[in-house]
Amino acid sequence: MTDSHPEHAVAIVGLAGRFPGGGDVTAYWQRLLSGETAVRCTESAAPASPAGTRRVPVAGAIDDADLFDAEYFGIAPAEAAAMDPQHRLFLEEALHALEDAGWADTPDVRVGVFCGSGENRYAALADPDDPVARTYVEQWGNPASLPLRVSYHLGLRGPSVYVSSLCSTSLTAVHLARRSLLAGDCDLALAGAVSVQLPHEHGYDWRDGAVTSPTGVCRPFDASADGTVPGSGVGVVVLRRLDDALHDGDTVHALIRGSALNNDGADRLSFAAPSVTGQRDVILAAADDAGIDLGTVGFVEAHGTGTALGDPVELAALREARAAHKASGPLAVGAVKSSIGHLDTAAGIAGLVKATLAVREGVLPATAHHTELSPQIDLTDSGIRVNTETRPWPDSGQPRRAGVTALGMGGTNAHVIVEEPPPAPASPPDGEPWIIPLSAHTSEAFRHLSGALARALERQPELPVADVAATLQSGRRKHPWRRAWVAARTADLSMDLAADPQPRTLRERVVTVRPDHVPGALTAELDARLPQLAEALGRAAAADEAGRRLWRLHGGLTALMDVGARPDALVGVGAGEYVACAVAGALPADIALRAALLHTEAVGLAEAGQDLSRCESLLEEIDRLLESAAHRALTIEVRSAQQGTVLPVGHEGAARHLAEMSRDAVMDPRAAQAPEGGLDLAEGLVSWTAWLGLLARTWERGGDLDWTRLRTGGAGRRIPLPAYPFARQRHWWPNVPGPAAREEAAADAPAPAAQEDVSVVLTAIWRDVLGVDGIQEDDDFFALGGHSIIAVQVLARLRETYGVRISLGDLLAAESFRDMATLVEKELAAMHLYRQLSDDRAADGETTWESVEL
Repeated sequence: MTDSHPEHAVAIVGLAGRFPGGGDVTAYWQRLLSGETAVRCTESAAPASPAGTRRVPVAGAIDDADLFDAEYFGIAPAEAAAMDPQHRLFLEEALHALEDAGWADTPDVRVGVFCGSGENRYAALADPDDPVARTYVEQWGNPASLPLRVSYHLGLRGPSVYVSSLCSTSLTAVHLARRSLLAGDCDLALAGAVSVQLPHEHGYDWRDGAVTSPTGVCRPFDASADGTVPGSGVGVVVLRRLDDALHDGDTVHALIRGSALNNDGADRLSFAAPSVTGQRDVILAAADDAGIDLGTVGFVEAHGTGTALGDPVELAALREARAAHKASGPLAVGAVKSSIGHLDTAAGIAGLVKATLAVREGVLPATAHHTELSPQIDLTDSGIRVNTETRPWPDSGQPRRAGVTALGMGGTNAHVIVEEPPPAPASPPDGEPWIIPLSAHTSEAFRHLSGALARALERQPELPVADVAATLQSGRRKHPWRRAWVAARTADLSMDLAADPQPRTLRERVVTVRPDHVPGALTAELDARLPQLAEALGRAAAADEAGRRLWRLHGGLTALMDVGARPDALVGVGAGEYVACAVAGALPADIALRAALLHTEAVGLAEAGQDLSRCESLLEEIDRLLESAAHRALTIEVRSAQQGTVLPVGHEGAARHLAEMSRDAVMDPRAAQAPEGGLDLAEGLVSWTAWLGLLARTWERGGDLDWTRLRTGGAGRRIPLPAYPFARQRHWWPNVPGPAAREEAAADAPAPAAQEDVSVVLTAIWRDVLGVDGIQEDDDFFALGGHSIIAVQVLARLRETYGVRISLGDLLAAESFRDMATLVEKELAAMHLYRQLSDDRAADGETTWESVEL
């Protein structure tokens, strides 16, 4: 078996994770290369150990598991505090993985999510007497909500599948994601898992006969191996079909050539015992799926738990699989659990990330804590050796290939075969100007991100600016704090980032249309790149200089809109008003520009003090032209610099306005002045670089550019760039307001009958269900993380306090705090009036009817 199956190949195009001893994949890799272990002794106070156990003060912990950027994802603090921290970690790393792949902005791509998590131990920390905490745990405590949350918060529309096969969960997720891609169910897939041990940094309880190590050290395949060590971590990979990845210029970290999944069945000593046959067969199935000979695999990242039962079975299965292929050449074996601990559901993804980097970089990382092979393991004449030192990957003349194994208690086995990436295609050379956009959720995050990008470019000055631009243009989510630069070389971009890193907020996109600023000389480069401009100039071939300028404005404004930089408003200056109204759809272009030329001539005569009768004739001709045109409604707001008036969208009297504007201009030719702060269209018509600069400024103000139409110099590649710097805050149960705080707030609230300030009660409710302090009247319920389930809680509290019968639809329609308070006040007033009328009728002997909720 020597021919691989290229049609089965899937590319790993994105990597992200947080592992013990490393805050990201780069730190994780450096830790592995050093051969050091990230499992550390704990010094914090630990809970008492149960009888018959002994506390081992060792943890493979990750830092800041209690921190999360809830605001970024639009999650209310109270809900964030109730979320399983495993879900919060996975959500952040899912975004980072998509960013690493250059596919974080994917509105038109079917993105699947296949993932799993460990047991939700965090829910047990909730106060059972806290109704808010209890409600959130009931709603979101189910582990299966993990992929659904990722799909929702990141706007992903592919299959969203929770995976659970215990210790093989993450590699099972990778296998299922790959199958989904090959079946065409999605175009891009996220796969991985997360596991956080709680209590997080207090070690573990060991008892005789357990799989954990009494010494707190995991020694895979070693003569001194006495068990595994628990650890925490999260890992995510982004997968694409290889052909698609190569077509779109993705960075390919490695290829998945084949994968397989099976179960040991009943062929084992017990439910928890492993089977040589099952593990051998899954390796052979993965090799068959890949269409390769196992003799071409140079490294295997084993499950390697460091247990006396599991390790010998695993290597025996590997040996039998290789024997079936008559493979006896050298094979290095490693196990990352010796460095970071056993990550439970995330164990396989930790191994896959390690193997991916190994085949990509051509380096075999050392396996820590292995000094002497276990006497229960026989590797004689097998070619298999445990890799105990970091060294270069031996050159065998074959592509670098590695196998990754994950074994779940209960018998679900997974094996994946990865291969080094193909050579990257060439990128467009520096020298062509590109727009480099950057954005963040907050101004502080923007400064962190721009600083990280500047440092990355300093470390990698060889990065083509085209690749940086393409990645940031199409591969990152858009946020309100923005900045965009135009650069033709990476060195220029580095200097621009250092010179002016301040972001700009979204604001109105107002484009000024003024003929007097249009350059008289034609720019061949710009005309060649903008077909709209070339077409406009072709229609003005017989026109004089004034006519060519007007048509150049028309072509430029059309090009601006065609690329997605649609203005919020156009400010017409002089004859530019005719161009603005034409592009806004009110008049045909030919008629509008003929009238604009007549306007220009009339104003020129008036300014020179020439024969006013000629001016009157020109104005009358303008009237006739405009009357002959079919009048349509404006599709863009037009503002008149001459008259200071605004023609809104939908206005149908643009022709009448233009005729009046021309008369005013003849009477007072110096009155038209463009307001400051707008974007001058004419400034972008000087050169291609100036044009890109104009587009960059429209993007900074909130424009949504079609980047593909700007890549006239060739498409850049999607490359890994610094990840989004989350502004993490602590979200943990102690931060949730307790019953005493709510009772105190309720004591200060008005009695329902008194109908005092409803805002006091509503403030307390919002604070409890959203976890937000300092609520203002203009605060938006949804912007603070509210949604329909939280609204139901608000309704329940209002009903309990006031007895009001407000519908959920009405409550959701009242988005702001002020509107919601007004809604409650109106309902209370109606209730008060109803009761008063009922009391009056009862006094008169009439029947009163009890309100019944249907």
